[in-house]
Amino acid sequence: MRNAPKNFLNLYLPDVAADFIEKATNTKLGAWTIGNLLRYAGGNEGKRYASFLQIGKSASQLDVFEKLMAQYDDPNTKFAALTMYMEKCGADFSESGFDGQLQEALEVKRRYPDNLLLFMGLDPRWKYSSTELRKTVQSYFEKKLTINATRSVYPFVGLKIYPSMGFYAFDAKLKETFEWAADNEVPVISHCNYLGGIYTNDTSYIKGNLNPKDPYSDKLYNENFGSKPPVYYEESSLFGKLLRTNVNKSNLRTCSYFLEPASYRTMIAYFAQKSKPLKLCLAHYGGSDQILIEYRMQTMKKQQYGMLSTQNWCSQIKDLMSIYPNVYTDISYALANKDTHGFILEDLDSKVYGQRIMFGTDFFLTERELPEHQDVARFKEDALNKRLVNYDNITAWEQVACHNITTFLKSNYYNGSVI
Repeated sequence: MRNAPKNFLNLYLPDVAADFIEKATNTKLGAWTIGNLLRYAGGNEGKRYASFLQIGKSASQLDVFEKLMAQYDDPNTKFAALTMYMEKCGADFSESGFDGQLQEALEVKRRYPDNLLLFMGLDPRWKYSSTELRKTVQSYFEKKLTINATRSVYPFVGLKIYPSMGFYAFDAKLKETFEWAADNEVPVISHCNYLGGIYTNDTSYIKGNLNPKDPYSDKLYNENFGSKPPVYYEESSLFGKLLRTNVNKSNLRTCSYFLEPASYRTMIAYFAQKSKPLKLCLAHYGGSDQILIEYRMQTMKKQQYGMLSTQNWCSQIKDLMSIYPNVYTDISYALANKDTHGFILEDLDSKVYGQRIMFGTDFFLTERELPEHQDVARFKEDALNKRLVNYDNITAWEQVACHNITTFLKSNYYNGSVI
């Protein structure tokens, strides 16, 4: 939590509740007391949130990582972990600062150099200019980490962006860094879950950044679609007014513009024409609800928040993967919903994009749903029982957890090995 903004919980809870939980769980005794109350008085849901709270309030990144590793039998398992720049999400600053967060992550990498595959968080507001941003990223990637007297390793394997923090992936300040990443085959993961995850609660920043000029098309953003500019979604419920959560909901919904898969298209098209295209993963396959809407297991509301309000995000991601061979997705968090498994396994056998869907869990956020080891075991069993006709009859597990990820991770800084 020292890496997260001070008012992080206020993004998701009424202020009174967030402040109480933050203060009550700031000590080991307080966290233990609240955790036990949830476990014994809250049923199965309470147990899940107690586990989530216990991990979230861990003393360090090392604690979190070792709790993750303990849920896997194989000590050689590798984990892709994503650092995040959260200093501008309208919830105050973190105790450690982003550079402090990176240093803590590097210490975990030093202790577990073969298990931990680090992605560096990237945000256009981290540095003053696009060149300074690129130089900073490059210096972090190129400065090898000393493991012992005879061994050193590159610290990072990829980049992570989180556009719902208030920026588009096509932001002009990111372009130079993405050019460097493409030239070095460094992969980029972008959060892409509909109405899920972290967002910025800075209302004025959101309103001022909704319709910027797109450097890849040389047009205002709305002109890419030939439509009206994005609008700020104003929540005005009486209940939300009483709890003072209307602003939070308004900002969360409006931040969907920054995340919407269609917003990546011009950037993706630009890099697809290069000799070394930028490898981009639109994470979460849009979200479990979006997968189920795509396969008609759920009904989409009349309109979604975004420019393409009638097309679900799973469909938008599939469209991009069908056109551009440098676009990937992953199934993290989505696989916690077992109803998605059958559709994911069928997509893995697609001749068009089956080789670009990757396994992931999104630990420790999924602890709210079920424990990590159960989440993995349940999907792995389904994936091992599915043979892919279009891929030499290998199991879906080999495809999603090995082959596809190896291709994505391989760069000038990492050989792509996952086993």
